[in-house]
Amino acid sequence: MDPVSLGLGVVSAVLQTYTAVTAAYDVYLSVKDFPSTYQSLQTAFMVERIRLEEWGKQMLSDVQQQRVEQSRENEALWRLFQAVFDAMWVAFQESNKTMENIGSLAGVSKSGEMSDLELLESMQLSVKSPPKRSVLGLTRTIKFVLRDRKKMEDLVQKLCYWNNSLDTMTSRLEQQSRRRSLRVKLSTGDVDQLRDLQAAATLLQHRDLEEMASARTVIEKSFRSEKPAPTAGAPTVPPEIASSKPGVDDFRLEMNQLDWHGIPFMTDQIRAVATYKDQGIIVDWRLCRDDSWRTQNPKAFRQRTENLTKVLNSDLRALGVAILPCVGYLDQSSTVTGYAFRMPPHVPLGQKPLTLHQLLTTVSKTADVPDLGERFELAKTLVSTVFEILNIGWLHKNIQPKNVLFWPRIGTKDDPDYSKPYLVGFDISRPNQPGEMSEKPLSDPNDDIYRHPRYRAANSGPFLPSFDMYSLGIMLFEIGTWRNVGYQGQRRSSRPNLETHNSDPHYIEKVVLPGPVMDLKRHMGAKYRDAVMACLSQDLDAIWDPVRPFESPEARLQCFQTEVQARVVDAIAVCSA
Repeated sequence: MDPVSLGLGVVSAVLQTYTAVTAAYDVYLSVKDFPSTYQSLQTAFMVERIRLEEWGKQMLSDVQQQRVEQSRENEALWRLFQAVFDAMWVAFQESNKTMENIGSLAGVSKSGEMSDLELLESMQLSVKSPPKRSVLGLTRTIKFVLRDRKKMEDLVQKLCYWNNSLDTMTSRLEQQSRRRSLRVKLSTGDVDQLRDLQAAATLLQHRDLEEMASARTVIEKSFRSEKPAPTAGAPTVPPEIASSKPGVDDFRLEMNQLDWHGIPFMTDQIRAVATYKDQGIIVDWRLCRDDSWRTQNPKAFRQRTENLTKVLNSDLRALGVAILPCVGYLDQSSTVTGYAFRMPPHVPLGQKPLTLHQLLTTVSKTADVPDLGERFELAKTLVSTVFEILNIGWLHKNIQPKNVLFWPRIGTKDDPDYSKPYLVGFDISRPNQPGEMSEKPLSDPNDDIYRHPRYRAANSGPFLPSFDMYSLGIMLFEIGTWRNVGYQGQRRSSRPNLETHNSDPHYIEKVVLPGPVMDLKRHMGAKYRDAVMACLSQDLDAIWDPVRPFESPEARLQCFQTEVQARVVDAIAVCSA
């Protein structure tokens, strides 16, 4: 038999079994009338269904099919796909013979001439538009099967195992991209859905989904707890949501609890180092531009401080974010608060970090410029961090090089470890919620240059997620050129040389975009340059235009995150030296 015929046979068999498996998933996801205590199990099936769908988009695309049909080069791999799909189908069939029982009670007899796929398709019709008795029979049967929780857990865990097997047949970058897409699709502001997602993720050992759901739950509860008390007759916030009450300072620290190394208070510095419970601590002191809201609403300000600390205290390591764990907060005054972060374990007590701003503005020789590979990895880490922060429903609002910290590599005194940057400066950050009180940072021309032109305007309107991406884009440009965007140095270099900036809010589009950004291709490649352009072009702002309709705020954020992933995150992820 010729290779083309063999290829066609393999493709047809794989696609047929893949369709049968997805249809089996849909049977479980289509039935809604079963005990609410089993919602997390249905969520688990949904997670694995989405995983399979995302995998199929990448690996069963028309392009991939043509490669197999035209050559036997990938035939062995597709036969492995077939084996995994067969195992998934068997798992569904062996689940207490669920398919035959459902078919019998739904009025669809399994004759010798009817294949499993045909039976399943018939049962799908029974779910969507069957006679009334068939719906009741089908619902009763699935409710009966779902009551055997152990068998249902075994089934979905088997499906998870086989999805994991499919993942191992793809590259690490493809796996990471699909995980990002999965997190984007599953991120929601509904605390009930988040609870079910967290339970499902725990069952299936999806640590990244578990941490995302946990952090998003903290944010949603925190946001609702900051809302003013309802008026008489208005619906109240459920007690499980309003679990954090104003005045409860679980994370508040006193100044005398820390052993300070140097000056503890905010004078001419914004950070201080200390020791707390035998661990190195760095305190990020912060002020906002206008403290009138803090002064007039001390309880609300204290509640926000407590809520922000809870978010930063969340375990987000599985998401790959470069954020230090926050152990508490301190008050220097009624309007000045410091957030205490635990320093990396290898850092000697009392050692101060370097900022990206310092490294960019003190380059005197070629050896001060990190290798290309180091700059790519630094960019990837910061891009992933900002992406995941936005995906859990949070806005940073002050992304700039002064808020990116480095400590020396292990065994060195002053050699920065570029592989481990840490993003700080969260004081004015807030939930991405409409109507949320929003503060602005202190204004300084050297800092304002990193802020979106619309945000720098007198009547700026609400802060948008695309504004954070704009700030990130400027930092990506700086990492590519290893030059501060507003700094005119004396170093001779072939890298783009910029005019000294001023307070013009359109400096980036007037000076940086016309030439220097385009020149990034010579130093970092076309994909990196295009990703920076995507951040700085302000095209992403259009997704947040109020005239553009979306079903919900979650749908708008999902659309935005999908665009950011395709144009920025995944694009930079493939860059290598």
